[in-house]
Amino acid sequence: MNNEDQVPEWLENAVLIYGPRKAGTTLLQNLHDGNNELFVYPVELKLKRFHRTIWQSQPVTTDLYFDLSLLLKKELPNFDNKSYASYVKSLRNERISSLRELIQKDIYAVYRFAENKPTNPTHWCAKEVGGDTIKIISFWRQMFLDGKVVMIVRDPLMVTRSVILDRRRKGIRLGARQIMKQTKSPMRNLYDQVQLINDMSFHFVVYEKLTADTSGTMQGVCGYLGIKYASVHEYPTLFGEKTVTSTSSRKTRKVFQSKNKWHHDLSFREKLLVWIYSTIINIGLFNKAQKEGKKYGSYPEIVKEIENRS
Repeated sequence: MNNEDQVPEWLENAVLIYGPRKAGTTLLQNLHDGNNELFVYPVELKLKRFHRTIWQSQPVTTDLYFDLSLLLKKELPNFDNKSYASYVKSLRNERISSLRELIQKDIYAVYRFAENKPTNPTHWCAKEVGGDTIKIISFWRQMFLDGKVVMIVRDPLMVTRSVILDRRRKGIRLGARQIMKQTKSPMRNLYDQVQLINDMSFHFVVYEKLTADTSGTMQGVCGYLGIKYASVHEYPTLFGEKTVTSTSSRKTRKVFQSKNKWHHDLSFREKLLVWIYSTIINIGLFNKAQKEGKKYGSYPEIVKEIENRS
């Protein structure tokens, strides 16, 4: 095997950023970038497409992995896209024993072709959004036994609002069934996240606190990861260059706090549907929690419980 294909020891130290879609995972990912201890993989891993997949012989699973990857479709600063694409082409024909091995090879390839990167990394991190929270986290822990998880939560109604407005900016009007799905998904994710609050092997970040007190929140994350906090953690970067977070609703390289309510800028129809669906879903989740002996509560109650973890 070529020396450049032999992954270094730091690739054993994996960190996953996880949360619902539009809950701030990309912002949190960008805030981790730019330090000299943690290498940040710039796109989502798409683990939700693999936790139900039995590892198959090459090139089927490797092709699916790279077909799903957004990295080959982006032009990123301080990154040799052409060399990376060429390497991926050769990797598709290589026999790889597991998804874990493929991920590590991919992470290391991105590291090698990044022009601005940590010189002595001790960890790497990537993000995953949505899907079945419990199954994805379990799958992650199966691949990386000592892998750490930074869990971000956000008011699910604000998540739904963000999705609706994002689709609107793209010229897409969501139908009633789609609004129901976008209302249910973050609420279901939050319910599953709540069941992990007492597990101190996870670190929880509250989106609203992250945007209100970025420095304090990121100091807590760095303490959990065992890396040195620096001012670079206070603004989003991509391969060490200041950036506008790709999922942001504002074109700014700074972290900003929104004062809007969940219903702000929504049409009467959208407000009504979100309110009806969220009320019905919440009742169902409360009943489910009582029946199964699990915990659940209003979002402010959940935030308070996260703040009291330590």
